[in-house]
Amino acid sequence: MIPLKEAQSHVFERVTPLRAMALALDECLGLATSQAVHSEESIPPFDNTAVDGFALHFDEVSAAAPENPVTLPVAGTIAAGDPPRALPRGAAMRIMTGAVIPSGANAVIMVEDTEEAEGGVRVLRTVRQGENIRLAGSDITAGALLFPERTVLGPVHLGVLASAGYVKAPVHRRARVGVISTGSELVDEARPLRPGEIRDSNRHSLRAIVSTTGADVVDLGIVPDDEEALRSAFLGAAAELDAIVTSGGVSVGDFDYTKKVLRDISKGEMRWMQVAIRPAKPFAFGLVEGIPLFGLPGNPVSALVSFELFVRPAIRKMHGHSELFDPTLMVRAANAYRRHPDGRVHYARALLSAESDGSLSVSSLEGQSSHMLHEMARSNALAICPDGDGYVLGDMVEVMPLGPAAPAR
Repeated sequence: MIPLKEAQSHVFERVTPLRAMALALDECLGLATSQAVHSEESIPPFDNTAVDGFALHFDEVSAAAPENPVTLPVAGTIAAGDPPRALPRGAAMRIMTGAVIPSGANAVIMVEDTEEAEGGVRVLRTVRQGENIRLAGSDITAGALLFPERTVLGPVHLGVLASAGYVKAPVHRRARVGVISTGSELVDEARPLRPGEIRDSNRHSLRAIVSTTGADVVDLGIVPDDEEALRSAFLGAAAELDAIVTSGGVSVGDFDYTKKVLRDISKGEMRWMQVAIRPAKPFAFGLVEGIPLFGLPGNPVSALVSFELFVRPAIRKMHGHSELFDPTLMVRAANAYRRHPDGRVHYARALLSAESDGSLSVSSLEGQSSHMLHEMARSNALAICPDGDGYVLGDMVEVMPLGPAAPAR
């Protein structure tokens, strides 16, 4: 067996970020910038009001109070989008949130601090110079750094880019990842199983979990145990896609059509590994025509755990991310997890929960066999248990959150 870190290094050293290109903002969610991005404009582009109210000269209402209001004539109204205006001395202008500040005005009083008056407005309190005015460039000045290289773009980032004049962003393009199942025993039809047949569950789970990385998923279907069919499927996928994910036939002792074909088309570069973890010990990886191919274990739980440890971070690297893994958490164990030393780190299916005091706790689940997919569906985390005897109630345990039911990443 080889340490997990060694196996991961072997993979990540051979995966590179995808080509940089300019994509429309609406296509960039979850992608990483391929270069530093600077603002093309000042934000806001002009002095504007933060509230609905009246633009005025602050010194002309310096004595205003509820018992001593100052009445000013209203010289007009400025709505958002109206062109700039000029404010005469001794007057106010009604102004709407976001509208440009008229020249000559140096404060805006909220409408709540005024009363209507005959032909004008009655001001009920004093205002400070600059009150309720958002100055041009107060958020970002033209030329300022918006985001450094490898910033992962979320909804707010896209809003900032749009406000700074961008319609496209420089990013590493989104990966196209194919998911394939191999084996003549697999069935993906709604009919009774014949002797020796099994239903193809892995492909459905893997397609779904690949989609959570932000990659575009391509379903490559089931390919039977036939050398020419397998060779054609893998080479065809490598010619069109950025990565291939398959499961089964990856144990060191296995010898089947899939393994033989992958050895041939990878020109011997395909590596079959036994990783010192449980579940997901068997794992294969290699480049086919320069495209990463991930061979995950056939057991459903092992395939999903292997995905989290190898494929998800590899896709993040392809997308240009600088952080390949989400942070793990240290939380208190709500029950014991007993194991025996076996030279492997265990990734136990677990339930991460919030306690009444706001702290988190983790409970390992009973069913830990690698074929128990239903138990995996109950979990929202993996409790990481180093080689040894396990942990007991109250111990601090390292936890890897999983999926949408886990605490926010």
